[in-house]
Amino acid sequence: MKMLIICLITLSLYAGVYKAKVQPYETITLSSEVSGKIVFLNQADELKSLNKKVIVIDHKLESLQLQNTKEKLNILNELISIKQNQYNRIKNLKGQSLTVKQRYKSELLNLKLQEKELENAVVRLQDTISKKEISLKNLYLKKLYVNKGSFVVPGAKLMDVENQSASRVVIYVDVHDRKNIQNKKILIDGKSDHGYRIEKAANSTDERYLSSYRVELVKKGGDMFGKIVTVEVGKVQ
Repeated sequence: MKMLIICLITLSLYAGVYKAKVQPYETITLSSEVSGKIVFLNQADELKSLNKKVIVIDHKLESLQLQNTKEKLNILNELISIKQNQYNRIKNLKGQSLTVKQRYKSELLNLKLQEKELENAVVRLQDTISKKEISLKNLYLKKLYVNKGSFVVPGAKLMDVENQSASRVVIYVDVHDRKNIQNKKILIDGKSDHGYRIEKAANSTDERYLSSYRVELVKKGGDMFGKIVTVEVGKVQ
């Protein structure tokens, strides 16, 4: 009974007051979608905000196949043009037999079918190559899981990156503070001009914190990530 009383007193003392850590707006773990050996990677890129190519997985074979496939496609396009002109000349000639006309048309359609297959092959190769070149655009490279020379398979972790263009604070509030929270005054470290706004507020309790509701506050621009702040949820303004 004494323990229950102590717990209730503790809750009442801290009602409306929460501790939270300032986090980057988004944290992402990038994994490989393909297999291959890493032929380009600079470990010095770690712990930097980057806007460049970071990892290249060997795609010499795919690049060669892509070049050859494009050349085949160009040749095939010329053959299609020739065959199309031939068919156009005879398709309306009354003196030409139906069998010949159908043969020319069949040959033309077969060439066009081959064209589609080569076009699909080009798209597949381009997609594979793009997945073997990983670039970051205004993202912070938090951690590398691989080294140059490593062989990766689909699903292998490559890196953790952060979007530090904004800051996020997550709190888990009780049912009293969740009610009308969008209209309540919120202080962070005692300040009201903190720049944070409520981006998300759950309508159901959290799976981990069973009696609490997840609320996320966001502001533009970076902050001291990892800093612990005090968030106070006040009355309706």
